[in-house]
Amino acid sequence: LSSPTAPLNDACINGCAALLYSQLKIPTVDCAILSTYDLLRIRCNAPDELIWRNTSWTCYWEKDVWILPIHRPSHVGHWVICIIHFRTKELHLFDSLADEQAWESDGKAIMKLIERFLTVARQRHSGVQIDLEGWKARVLNVNPCQSNTYDCGLWVLAAMIAVLRGRHVTGLHEEQMSDLRHYLCNLVLSIPPRT
Repeated sequence: LSSPTAPLNDACINGCAALLYSQLKIPTVDCAILSTYDLLRIRCNAPDELIWRNTSWTCYWEKDVWILPIHRPSHVGHWVICIIHFRTKELHLFDSLADEQAWESDGKAIMKLIERFLTVARQRHSGVQIDLEGWKARVLNVNPCQSNTYDCGLWVLAAMIAVLRGRHVTGLHEEQMSDLRHYLCNLVLSIPPRT
């Protein structure tokens, strides 16, 4: 975060997500922030116990909205985010580069994640409902909002902030990403040291 052009890694995304949740979530937003590792666990067909051990603390099965940061591996790597809305059965998809074609394979994996997570939760909580019919995907941006190769993680965190504040999309622009990076860096540095 302290470097103005450094891409964010998974530890940074997950750590900042936890900080943002604790600092910015408004009481009317009923959401769980999932880890950047969760979709990878589904793609690798991780055992149910491993999924439960790494996700149960979020009580995701009780939440109306799941926030899922996704890393798309490539020669450079790219971060995107999916906001899963259970009440409306919608997947809100945000990609700062506006690559709509890549969402097709992501969408299938996301639906598999929903099914698997709910199945794992139902094994432990009998009232968990699983309804995979009628889901729709909505792309939140059709034009790229990023022109560099390093701010995609910041855009994911900006989208996350919007959801935590009760909105669907971020109102930030590319020239504000350095301010967001500075804010997040200060937020991390404000954590008191462990004694």
